[in-house]
Formats: sequence, C-alpha cells, structure tokens
Amino acid sequence: MTVADATLVLETLKGDKTAFSGLYDRYARLVRAICNDTTKDLGQAQDLAQEVFLRAYSKLDKLNDPDRFGAWLVSITRNVCREYRRGKFRDRHILVGLAPDEDEPTEKDSPDERLLDLKEAISKLSEKERLALHVYYLQEQDAEQAQKILNISRSGLYRLLAKAREKIEQYLTQSDKT
Repeated sequence: MTVADATLVLETLKGDKTAFSGLYDRYARLVRAICNDTTKDLGQAQDLAQEVFLRAYSKLDKLNDPDRFGAWLVSITRNVCREYRRGKFRDRHILVGLAPDEDEPTEKDSPDERLLDLKEAISKLSEKERLALHVYYLQEQDAEQAQKILNISRSGLYRLLAKAREKIEQYLTQSDKT
C-alpha cells in the first residue's frame, strides 16, 4: 500500500528526510517530463527538475494542503520552466548561425520518423493537454490522482485527454498525407 502524499509531507516537516525521498520517487519522472517538454534537452531537464525539488523542499512549510502536494509541485515546475524559457530566449542570439542537425531519418515510414511525428504532434498541444498526457499515460497515474495533480474534475480530465488524442490523430493524419 502506498503512503499518501499528505503523510509524507507531514513526516518531512517533522524532520524525516527519507519521507521526502518518497515524494521525490513518486513525482520525479513527471517533473522531468514537464521540464523536458520545455527544454527538449535531457541534461537541462534534469537540472531544472533538481531545482524544482530543491524549491519544493525549502518551501514545503508553505504548502497549505498537504493532500495537494502533486498539484503544488506541478505549479513549481511550471514556474521553473517559465523562468528557464525567459532566460533561454534572452540568450537566443548565441544560437544564431548554427546549422540544424542533419541526422534526421529519410524514410517516411521508419519507426524513428513516426516517433518524431508523434513528438511533434505532442509539442503542438497546449501545456495543459501535454501535462494531462504525461500524468495519465506516461506516469500511469490513475484518474483520481491525475485530476488532483491537474486540479480539474474527472470529466474534465477525460475531456482534456480526448481533445489531446484527437489533435494528435489529426496532426498524424495530415503528416501521413504529405
């Protein structure tokens, strides 16, 4: 049986450092996925995820409702990613003149090409749609946990997932025609 987030939060606040590692283990993949969505670079995503957990740990006493740890952590993650994007765009002039990587697959039906198409389709979704996909499918959270993290109703979660799947299907269908 898994220990509730609230229990782990309260134990951490009492000084049990291993309790926070339980929260880390539960949410690290989700946080890294959100960060990777922003950075498109695994190394940068890991750095941002570390920053997210450092902030969460240092501000844990500010969390009003320990049952909402997941949603609170996602909020911190979004803020860290927003800060990254602001800094990243200021440094964009450094990248001017660099040629794109030429190692893209040439065969349209190759598995690598289909995966690239899928990643491209997902990147075109709204932030909330991408987050719903990450939480529900990639993190394999049940609907109850996913709706808590996203701070939406169960029916809202299912509508959001359906909308995201439809957009991905439309994009992939259009991609196949070209």
